[in-house]
Amino acid sequence: MTISRRNFLVGSAIAVGGLMQLPFSALASAASPDIAHGSRSTPRVALTFHGAGDLKIAHTLLNILSSTKTQVSVFAVGTFLASEPSIAKTILDGGHDLGNHTMTHTQMKTISAAKVDSEIAGCANELKKLIGNHGKWFRPSGTQYSTALIRKTALKYGYKNCISYDVDSHDYQDPGKAAVLSNVAKDVKNGSIISLHFGHQNTIDALPRLIENLHAKGLTPVTLTELLGGAA
Repeated sequence: MTISRRNFLVGSAIAVGGLMQLPFSALASAASPDIAHGSRSTPRVALTFHGAGDLKIAHTLLNILSSTKTQVSVFAVGTFLASEPSIAKTILDGGHDLGNHTMTHTQMKTISAAKVDSEIAGCANELKKLIGNHGKWFRPSGTQYSTALIRKTALKYGYKNCISYDVDSHDYQDPGKAAVLSNVAKDVKNGSIISLHFGHQNTIDALPRLIENLHAKGLTPVTLTELLGGAA
């Protein structure tokens, strides 16, 4: 007997206790690819930051964003939020998005289903304690792309889509200011989602020029909420 994709997805949902009550429309969202960019027809891009690391560096970065009137999206690690709870309000007060980047920043593709659940739920709970909701967006840690398990678990906790990116600055490798700027410049285009990180000095060094370079290309940095609109 041939099993259609629709019946396969519905059958898979029945097998997963947390998803038994989800309508097919929600399952279709969970099975869809990650969002790696916005519209290619509009000259806007999203600077997205993986949020963890030294609090002083984080505040320096946020001050640069404030002085340049640039709004971004921050995917915070739950343990970072728990240890530095004031940072959540600072991020939101700056007009930025705040989202979920798992509880402990583990390698999400290598862990059990139960651990995937606890990683997403843990950070969602930290966000709820601090800002009253689970945050607008989810990005899995340790991987550029999610899996079906990660997407279905994220949906269980209210995240309709997993957010990837199409431009990797590689700033987490500490390659230096020039390399960070080059890595962004060679791939950025209309609708790009750019991956950056808190906690790295070369990110701080590169950020003012990076923002200038985007504007020089006619690209306006905006939050994911503005770039993607109703995709949340």
